[in-house]
Amino acid sequence: MKLSGLILGGAILLSPIQLFAADLVPGTVAIYSNGQVKKLSSANDEWTLWESARKRLYKESTLPYLPTLEYRRFPSEAGGYEQQVIPENLEKLIPFGAAETIAFTVRRVKSDGESSSRQWRCQYEGKGEERVMEQNQRVLRYSCKRVNPFSRSPLKETREITFAPDLGVVVQETVLRPGRQDKTSRLEYLLPPNEASYARIAELVKDLRD
Repeated sequence: MKLSGLILGGAILLSPIQLFAADLVPGTVAIYSNGQVKKLSSANDEWTLWESARKRLYKESTLPYLPTLEYRRFPSEAGGYEQQVIPENLEKLIPFGAAETIAFTVRRVKSDGESSSRQWRCQYEGKGEERVMEQNQRVLRYSCKRVNPFSRSPLKETREITFAPDLGVVVQETVLRPGRQDKTSRLEYLLPPNEASYARIAELVKDLRD
């Protein structure tokens, strides 16, 4: 299903970008270059809920530049957190809105009740085309920085995000933290439910690691 526009605050923003992929249905499995495997459990217009092979739950915003909304370990392990974006009526980046740069605070509450706040600045870096899963895909690029203005080293984290709107998923993310090794994760396979058998997933993960 292609959307000709996105309704925000009663106005329709026309866009040639397909914002949500009709093929992204529960049971879809994403396999990444680092060997991580996630299965889509549920989805709506605001978020997607993924379950990893290690029995972790990740709730992700459909706005690809926002950090993970919720992370849970289950069923018996302690740990996890929820994150709330402030303000809740956050201005949206292109093409979801008209802004090229936004700043917001994320309030994180851990499962043990401990809370903290993190400040983010995200910027729309433009659109392009990349080869993904042996096909050319339209992509949108974003850069997000987590900062602490009161620290001697204000920059804490940078996330470089590449999102493929026709697939409905982030196809590459690089996380950079000062003093640590950079981490890049790239989407290698996106399997529909009828192709996501255990044997098929195991075969593809083995090929990535060999």
